[in-house]
Amino acid sequence: MNKRFSWIFLLASGAFFVFIVGLTGYRIEDTRRRNAADAREHAVSLAAKVRALRDITGSLQSPLFKKDMRDVFEGESRLLLLSLHSPQDGIVYLVTRNRSAMKEPSQITTEWRGTPAYQVNRGSEYLVSSNFGADMSGMTMDALFVTMGREDLYPVVRDDLYFFLAFLLVCGVAILIVMSVQQDSESPPPRSSRPLAPEGGFASPTGGFAPPPPPASRGPEEASRAFTSPRTGLVWAEYLEPRLKAELERSASSDQDLSLAHLRIDEPFSDGRLPMAYTEIARLLTQSFPLHDLIFETGDDSYTLLIPDTDVDASVRLLEDLRKKLAGTPIEGRARTLSIGVSSRGGRLIDARVLREEADAALAKASREGGNQVIGFRADAVRFRETLTGSTT
Repeated sequence: MNKRFSWIFLLASGAFFVFIVGLTGYRIEDTRRRNAADAREHAVSLAAKVRALRDITGSLQSPLFKKDMRDVFEGESRLLLLSLHSPQDGIVYLVTRNRSAMKEPSQITTEWRGTPAYQVNRGSEYLVSSNFGADMSGMTMDALFVTMGREDLYPVVRDDLYFFLAFLLVCGVAILIVMSVQQDSESPPPRSSRPLAPEGGFASPTGGFAPPPPPASRGPEEASRAFTSPRTGLVWAEYLEPRLKAELERSASSDQDLSLAHLRIDEPFSDGRLPMAYTEIARLLTQSFPLHDLIFETGDDSYTLLIPDTDVDASVRLLEDLRKKLAGTPIEGRARTLSIGVSSRGGRLIDARVLREEADAALAKASREGGNQVIGFRADAVRFRETLTGSTT
């Protein structure tokens, strides 16, 4: 799905790029051609105005003619240059918005004779020359027009931007749909936390093998029982390692802490009191820690607990409250106690093995010192950095 979608996305992006480039080029050329056609029509109109003003004023050199021609020039926003010249008289009248548009002559004088030359940008400007004939002594009018200016490019660029935003929106929706479909197709079905027996059954918590439930009758309740221990309702131990690794990666990426606690009953229960004892301890654990999928049954008399976004000191306080609750809750007529060892990431980049070993060491210390207590493992930051850099002696 991923690879196929990537190819489709690349092909669609390439097609969109070709479409945008082609459409932009076509619109620019079409605008330039239409403006060039308009320039030719305006040149005919300008020539007619020059004739009319010459007839009214009687001369191309009169102040009234020059003033009226200046007004005509100012009224044509796309007109860059207007020149009247003849072989006999040279340049008779010249008005321009940009002096650099005049290439020859470089200096306008009454003695200059010849044909003027202009700096014309062929892609964005258009020069129209009109000859008045013998009745105006062979006078020629040159008019230089803009055929592609910024005001012509704005609509093209604006529409291209709209097309691009629409393409991004469509791609974003398509990516979300594909990701949703892919997640649904890749989500694994609930699997049992107990290993399959050679005959196809499941390993029971007390040894031996129990037959699997009928596949057709497995619903959410059966799937939940496969994920948790029927004795305590806590998560099976084999889920601890992958979940711990995932929680370590999450906490490291978000710069949060993570604590791991090992809990062990100080005096094992007799077999006859196992169900009630484990149920009561599990109840206290789930009451004290709302994230039930982070509480693991790791043995007949032990548990492991993951506490997200909590440092070792805060975890010790929480676990101390749990220890006191258990000590004050008689089970089968007598109080039971826990020894607890806890360690935390503490801003270190450590793996699951190190965190488990630190919690194990703290638990061993709590048991050696008489039990019924919480010991927190506090890493030596200096030694930890030295170990990472290899500078220990």
